[in-house]
Amino acid sequence: MRGSLEKSDRVAQCAVLAMLFELSSSPKPGNVDRCHDFSDIGFHHFLTSAVSAYPVFRKAASGEGSPGSLILEGVQAWRDWNLRSNTHFGSLVLLIPLALAAGRMAGHDQGQETKQDEGQENGPDDGVDDGLEEELARVLRSTTVQDAIDFYRAFDLAGARVVQVDDFSLKDPDWERKLIEGNQSLLELMRLSLDHDIVAREWATDFERSFQLAGRLREMVSIYGLNDGVVRTFLEALAEVPDSLISAKFGRERAEEVSRLAADALIDSTLKKAREMDCELLNRDMNPGSTADLIAASLFISLLRRLRF
Repeated sequence: MRGSLEKSDRVAQCAVLAMLFELSSSPKPGNVDRCHDFSDIGFHHFLTSAVSAYPVFRKAASGEGSPGSLILEGVQAWRDWNLRSNTHFGSLVLLIPLALAAGRMAGHDQGQETKQDEGQENGPDDGVDDGLEEELARVLRSTTVQDAIDFYRAFDLAGARVVQVDDFSLKDPDWERKLIEGNQSLLELMRLSLDHDIVAREWATDFERSFQLAGRLREMVSIYGLNDGVVRTFLEALAEVPDSLISAKFGRERAEEVSRLAADALIDSTLKKAREMDCELLNRDMNPGSTADLIAASLFISLLRRLRF
């Protein structure tokens, strides 16, 4: 019989693989990948932040910690490797609740596993499928004010960027007191940002789009293989919804322009236009990183649901 410890390891492996597959797929226009770095941050920095998060994902899958504390712990793990730039903050924000939910479901399955001792064992290829969305919704709704405080600390430590808001702004020196007095859970904070941040929107909608993209990703990978399947799913997602990181840095109009470029790049079956778009965005310092975070979440869901390649 395979125990919960091994299941926690498996969930953590899926989480790290999701980050690594998203990172290394190329051409993924405007993002660091295996073919190029940014001037101030490189492929190896992203590799480091992904691998350093493994113990945190394993802890989440084992049922230890809460979303906010684990997100903070994940960012702190980067600092142990002297990383000072934002690498995978949005990915952590999406993958940590999924790891918590997957770990809870693995725990629910232990009784069922015991009954199978005399028959076929659950092997390492067994995944998390039915009920993941419902368990995730419970994880999100269980967040507290302390989760919100830990998230704000992680946000500041990671140097992440979002559109400036009037309520509960990180730039407000009194943000912690206001969170406590307002009794704002982390989920409630995410709901305040759903209109202008696509990562927050996932929290506010129980990861609706991530689950949809996971289904599309499986189709694309089965047709085009892992690399091109990830790239095409990324381009589709970017074409459908403007990237909120680009909106935060350059405004909505520029983000919509990038979405149009992504739609145009999809028409070319050779991905040549995607490579040209990659060069253009790099030259303009435009990074659709929030869309990349959604792809990481979709990959995680797909791997939990037995995606093979």
